[in-house]
Amino acid sequence: MTLILTHFSRHGIIHASDSNLTSANQNAGVGQKTFDISFLNAGLTIAGAYSVNGVPMDRWMNDFIHLQSQRNGIALFDFSRSLRDELEVQMTHTEKISGSMAHIAGYVDNAGVSHPEFWFVRNVHQIDPQTGAYGNITDNFAISEDFWARDCPRNNLMQAFRQGAYQVYVNGFAPGRISYVILQSSLNQFFSAIWNQPAWQFRPPQSVQETEILVKSYLNIVTTLFQLSDYEAQYIGGGIQTHCIPSPPNVAAHC
Repeated sequence: MTLILTHFSRHGIIHASDSNLTSANQNAGVGQKTFDISFLNAGLTIAGAYSVNGVPMDRWMNDFIHLQSQRNGIALFDFSRSLRDELEVQMTHTEKISGSMAHIAGYVDNAGVSHPEFWFVRNVHQIDPQTGAYGNITDNFAISEDFWARDCPRNNLMQAFRQGAYQVYVNGFAPGRISYVILQSSLNQFFSAIWNQPAWQFRPPQSVQETEILVKSYLNIVTTLFQLSDYEAQYIGGGIQTHCIPSPPNVAAHC
């Protein structure tokens, strides 16, 4: 498995992942899990199987992105739906068994106004509320847009972003995913206490690049946990991969 996350704030969008690969509960090197979709002002992270019909995921995904860039008038929804369709058709049953997920997020322009979208493609259809483990893994892939259509209007996030809030979507190996959430909650309190001491001259991030520093720090702590563990393989680890998308000047003020 792995750890992937997508972080939204007023400064922009950050895609992040670890880089370790495992096979049969053994370390299997490192690989690309975070991808740039520059022609759509977006990015993508992948977790789960690291091959599609036997083709390594890094090669398959970069080829897929290149082919999609040749389409005329494609939108982020079209790209995400095509990814869902191709994974469902091309992945073997054996590759699908472990469960796979993709985060696709970026800024979409609509009549001169940009807004963020988060598309979630997966063949994992359930999470155990007690353990956080994934379940109901099938050969069929689902797709949903969970930020602009769901969480943003539900929580008035565009306005909340202006007050320093953020939204994070995180998936991957359950102990690592849950550890990240716990860590984030604890460090929020820590940073809030520090930043409320103006004489100390510490401050919150003021750009997507500065936000990236915090996201990488959180992920590095989670990878340290796996270095100090009794797992057979380091399921989360290696170098942290990120892709940052700054918020455009014409971003929507409301959901």
